[in-house]
Amino acid sequence: MGSLIRSHLARLWKSPVFLLVLFVMLPYGLGLANSAIGDFQSGAVTAGLWGQPLFDFGLLAGILLAVVFSLFFGVEYADGTLRNKLIAGHSRASVYLAALAAGLLAALALYAVYLLAWAPRLGWMVRNYPTPEPGRLALCLAGTALLIVSRCSLCVTLCMLVQRRAVLAVVLILVMVVLFLAAMQVQDAYETTAAGGMQMTVDGAGQRQWVFHEPERPGAALAVLYDALPGCQAYRYMELDASPAMLGWSAALTALTTAAGLILFRRKDIR
Repeated sequence: MGSLIRSHLARLWKSPVFLLVLFVMLPYGLGLANSAIGDFQSGAVTAGLWGQPLFDFGLLAGILLAVVFSLFFGVEYADGTLRNKLIAGHSRASVYLAALAAGLLAALALYAVYLLAWAPRLGWMVRNYPTPEPGRLALCLAGTALLIVSRCSLCVTLCMLVQRRAVLAVVLILVMVVLFLAAMQVQDAYETTAAGGMQMTVDGAGQRQWVFHEPERPGAALAVLYDALPGCQAYRYMELDASPAMLGWSAALTALTTAAGLILFRRKDIR
């Protein structure tokens, strides 16, 4: 399997799309750090000062990985590379796991470059601005890494199962967009329920009315979705709001998609 991983990484390093995304991470990471500093100086809370530049990549990772993986792994079926690997004697499990390992390394490399972009300012920020508890930062960092891993696992699963390259790109991007939109709806519903406040309603005559709602405890299903959906997790890590349950859901999603992907890939008719 090691040779398969090395082959993926060598081809990835020659991929113009991957190199372009890798390069874009530099100004993107630095720009977010500068934006967070400006927001803090304008009165934003300390969590945003550190959470935005450290963990915003988790919010962007889904679309980035969908684009890179669809273009990179999508050619495996088109040019017959995948079939040739099986003919050469590699097992389906090793082919699948090699793609997953290479995908994880690529995703974490993007995150590392994103972090390194503003690392030179880190010492200055520590000296001039308040810093949050190291434990909160460590939990959010671990959570963001697991979030990236879970999205990578989902992308690789689809890459290994969808043969047509054009269809794969559309499917990956649609899945990430649907997950993002679902997370926004869940986050809005959860925060509205938990925080209470004014809410607009429309009566039977079509008249708008503002009604005050007392804070309530969100339902069990809403609480689970708030912890489990990647988009909700990404926003919460940016606010330094992490819990062990969130990490558990990311690990569970990774295990589930990997197991399902392996089972379905072993049964897939590869031409």
